Amino acid sequence: MHTSPRAIVVGAGFAGLSTATILLDEGVDVTVLEARERVGGRVWSTTLTNGAIVELGAEWITAGNSAVREAAARFGIPLVETGASYGRREPWGHGAASLEAQSAFIAAAAATRASLARADAAATSVGEFLEGVEGDDAARSIVMRRLAGTCAQDLGRVSLASFGDEAFASTTGDRYFRAGPGNQAIALAMAARVPDLRLGHAVDAVTAGPDAVTVHVGSHAEPAEAVVVAVPAPIAARLSFSPALPDDVATAIGGLPMGEAAKFAVVTKQRPSIRSRQSSALSMWCWSAKGTGGKARRCVASFAGSRPALEALGVTRGEVAPWLDALREMNPDVTFEGEPVLYAWADDPYTLGAYSAWDSASWARRDAFARPVGRIAFAGEHTAGDDHHGTMEGALRSGRRAAEQVLASLARR
Repeated sequence: MHTSPRAIVVGAGFAGLSTATILLDEGVDVTVLEARERVGGRVWSTTLTNGAIVELGAEWITAGNSAVREAAARFGIPLVETGASYGRREPWGHGAASLEAQSAFIAAAAATRASLARADAAATSVGEFLEGVEGDDAARSIVMRRLAGTCAQDLGRVSLASFGDEAFASTTGDRYFRAGPGNQAIALAMAARVPDLRLGHAVDAVTAGPDAVTVHVGSHAEPAEAVVVAVPAPIAARLSFSPALPDDVATAIGGLPMGEAAKFAVVTKQRPSIRSRQSSALSMWCWSAKGTGGKARRCVASFAGSRPALEALGVTRGEVAPWLDALREMNPDVTFEGEPVLYAWADDPYTLGAYSAWDSASWARRDAFARPVGRIAFAGEHTAGDDHHGTMEGALRSGRRAAEQVLASLARR
């Protein structure tokens, strides 16, 4: 009797669910094992007390995010324009450089970056590079604070080579979107497509044999003909692989730094105007944006990245008051109500950070992250390659690539 091949996907974030749905479409039996009691991973939507939907994880969908748009369209999930701009942020705070001054500095940085040889960029940190760009020091300061937030890491530890061609076009306007019912709705829709999805199943080990791969959850063993490990790099590094992964793959996974970031949201008494504001003092910014129906949500949301910012905002001490005070200063025209919602991704036991933050050594190893090892493939934003790491788009694309690798391995069986 002919039976369909079986694959196990470890992780029910965007990458794992993308892999699972594609394999199911191709007739593969799929089991998804997820350590959390929810799906979505670092895509996590929540509803505030006044009904406003906010993102505690990944948020912004751009015009070029084709994989996200395709997934939303497949499952009938509407995308709504935020009105707020991720790219064009009003500078806020003492001595903040104007957008015009920032644009001039960024143009100079982009021109200098374009003239660098690939080897020079690979050997240079973003911080070192920006310190050497000629231009207005106030503009330099706020641009560096902003980019430290985006990278969620000290810029002295981030490889310049990991910045794409548009990395310094940071004050340009664009149209940004979110899923109307929350970005996690896309994950929930993909999960509903998977007949065998098991929450609360934390994988400990993966054992590969000549004809099968076995995934271990405590004392329970699940055999399959292929496995996709679709969890963040620090979590993959904690898994026991037998036989051991090749040295270059194990070194890449174990050595990749993760950015430290947190999200914050608070209800407002008034319906605020649409805004995007970047702090000149901290690697933190805030916004108010449209929800479903085209009206501004009655809340202000905020993001902070890098250890110094999280310390200054009280996140590392479990406090909310410093961040709330900072938002009051940046939004003097609105009144906040109720308890804020805060989530720090560095404290999440299933991610140990927000997203990949590439130092020079890790960037040089990046090809190893996406390479299959026998019947084991890897997915996740950190495996997405040069252009989409750290994004929902990258997670979905990595799932597509991992599914193709699995299908190729099954065709050879």
